[in-house]
Amino acid sequence: MLFRSRYEKQLQRIKEQNKDGERVYDVEDVRNVLEKGDVPAMIISALITILPVALVFLLAISALGFFFVAR
Repeated sequence: MLFRSRYEKQLQRIKEQNKDGERVYDVEDVRNVLEKGDVPAMIISALITILPVALVFLLAISALGFFFVAR
């Protein structure tokens, strides 16, 4: 690897800086940050984002299949 010594020095420096500090997040902390309606809201927003793209993709594939079979 090119510049391996610099990479190792930077990793060592970061480890020394984070030695006394806590981890940025923990699994329990993430659960405590979420509010009451956050999980359903995230699920609904994911469906609103992903579902139309998936439907368009499936419609395009079915249209291609229809044109190959029907003609």
